[in-house]
Amino acid sequence: MFTNQGKIFEINITGYTHDGAGVGRIDKKVVFVPGALLGEKVEIEVTGKRKGILFGKVRNIITPHPARTKPLCAVYHACGGCQLQHVSYNEQAKIKEKIVEDSLKRIGKFNDIEISPLLKADEPWAYRNKGSFRVVERGKKVVLGFYEEGSHNVTPQFCRYLFSPRVTELLTLLEDKLTEYNVIIGSEKDKGLHHILIRESKLTGEIMLVLIVSGNFLSVEKERKIAREIKDNIPLVVSICKNYKKDIVGPILGVKTEVILGKGEIMEGLGSFTFKISPPSFFQVNTSQAEVLYEKALEYAGLKGTELVVDAYCGTGTISHFLAQKGRKVIGIEVVPEAVKDAEENAEMNGMSNLEFMQGKAEELLPHLVDKGMKPDVVVVDPPRRGCDIALLESIAKVKPERVVYVSCNPATLARDLRFLADRGYVVEKVQPVDLFPQSAHVEC
Repeated sequence: MFTNQGKIFEINITGYTHDGAGVGRIDKKVVFVPGALLGEKVEIEVTGKRKGILFGKVRNIITPHPARTKPLCAVYHACGGCQLQHVSYNEQAKIKEKIVEDSLKRIGKFNDIEISPLLKADEPWAYRNKGSFRVVERGKKVVLGFYEEGSHNVTPQFCRYLFSPRVTELLTLLEDKLTEYNVIIGSEKDKGLHHILIRESKLTGEIMLVLIVSGNFLSVEKERKIAREIKDNIPLVVSICKNYKKDIVGPILGVKTEVILGKGEIMEGLGSFTFKISPPSFFQVNTSQAEVLYEKALEYAGLKGTELVVDAYCGTGTISHFLAQKGRKVIGIEVVPEAVKDAEENAEMNGMSNLEFMQGKAEELLPHLVDKGMKPDVVVVDPPRRGCDIALLESIAKVKPERVVYVSCNPATLARDLRFLADRGYVVEKVQPVDLFPQSAHVEC
C-alpha cells in the first residue's frame, strides 16, 4: 500500500529525467521532482506513485543551484508549455546535454559516443512560429490557454513569452472577439469551437489562423464577419481557416479544412529555400534553429553528388531540399497527403528537379522499395516522438545503406533505435544536440 502521499521529505537531487525533472531518492525509492535542479537539496511533498516511481513537488529549496532564476511567466508553474524557465539558458543547455547522454547510456547502452555541446539558440524567447491553444470559458469570458502538465486542465492564460508580439496581439483580440460574438465552445461532450491553431511566418510575417471545431460554433454570416474584423485589425493575418475534428482528444487537427477568408497557406523560408505550409503540414516550430539542425543533417550525410538518398518522414520536404543540394537524387516519404502535395509544390517552386516524393507510411514504403531492388546510399529519418517503426529499421538493416542520419525529437526513442541498428552492424559515430525549444526540456539530436 502507498502510504507516503502528502508526507514531507528533504532530499538531494542527483540527476534528471528525460523531461528535465529532478531525480532523488527517499528510502532507496526513486522520486521525480519537477522544478528541482541537479545538486540542490530540497524539501518536497510526495504527490503520487506510478510504476514504482514516487512523484513530488518542491515546497522549499534548502540549497539552491547557482543558476536558478526567477521565471518570467506568471503561469509558468501551472502551464505545461515550459519546464526550465526557472534556470538560466546556459544551464538549460547543460541539462539537455545530460538528458541526451543519460538516454544513450541507460537505454541504448552506449558509453563511448561523441556527444557534441548543444547548439544553442541565438534567441531563447519569442521563437515559436506555431501554437495550438485550447478554447474554454471562464465565467462570461472566452479564454485561450495551454493544458497543464499531465492533465486536461487548462491554464486560463496564454504564454506571452514564446510567441512574437504580433501573435500575442492576435490572441488578445481573439479572446475579445470570441467573447463578443458568444461563440459556442466545445468540450468532451458538447460540439463547438475547441482549439485554435496559429502559424506565423518568420520570413514574411504572415499569420495563419485555424479554428478547430466539432460542429457549428457560429453562423456562416458571423464566421465571415468575425474573420473580416480580425483581418481589419491585424492585416498580417492572411489565412483564416476552419478545420473539422469530431473529438477534442488526440491529434489537434481533423482531416477536413476549408478557408473562411484569405488563402489556404503561408510561405516560410529556410536557408535559400521557400516553403508553402498548409494547416496540417509538419514544420519545425523554431525556424532559425531548424535551419541549424538541417545544415547539420546535411553535413552528417556526407554527400558527394553521386548518392541516392531516402528521406523518411519528410513532411513538407524541408530536409529533402537541403539534402538535394548535394545528393544525386532524394526520395522523400510522408504519410500526410497534404504535406506531400506541399512538398511537391515546394520542390517545383525552388527549382529542385532531383526531388521525388511518395505518399504513404515510411515503414511500409521503404521495405517495399527495397524489395523491388532500390538500394539507397544514405537514409535520413526524422520520425515523430515515438521513434521509427520496427519495419523501417529492419528494412534499413536489410539494405545496408552506407550511412544513416537520424534526426530525433526524443532522446529515449533515439537511443532505443540506435541500439537496434548497432546490434545489426552499424557504428554510431557522433551525436549533435540542437536546441529548438528553449525554456522547455525538449531537445532535438
